[in-house]
Amino acid sequence: MSEEFIEQLNKSRWHSLKTLDFNIIPTSSGVYQIRWAIGEKPQSIPRANGKDKKGILYIGESSNLRERIENFWLRIESKGSHTAGRTYNYYEFRKKFRPEQLQVQWLELRQSEIGELETALLEKYVAKYLDRPLLNIIIPRGY
Repeated sequence: MSEEFIEQLNKSRWHSLKTLDFNIIPTSSGVYQIRWAIGEKPQSIPRANGKDKKGILYIGESSNLRERIENFWLRIESKGSHTAGRTYNYYEFRKKFRPEQLQVQWLELRQSEIGELETALLEKYVAKYLDRPLLNIIIPRGY
């Protein structure tokens, strides 16, 4: 089942976070990915086991895609509460991955399916690159 959903997610459109009208994002549950791209071209990111040619920075899930994706954007602008956005700021990722180069894609799913698919996406990524996406790391909560 998760392979079918991964294929659907990979076919979904990428949107620039900087120019995205957040109202087009559904308020339903689903999974999403954030990548580094210049123009429409994903940028390679060196990983422990090769290069991630898709430029994936984050894999996440949410019961409300619009709220969660918008919270990521607001957090990198120092206003929201998204953990990956906090990581982006804490480690100054903007030095390499500028906000205008961040893109997002999502796939709507039933609430009962999102955890399984997020786990499958992360496991597949780690199995290939022996590493997590850069923003899927944990930082101290005090920040």
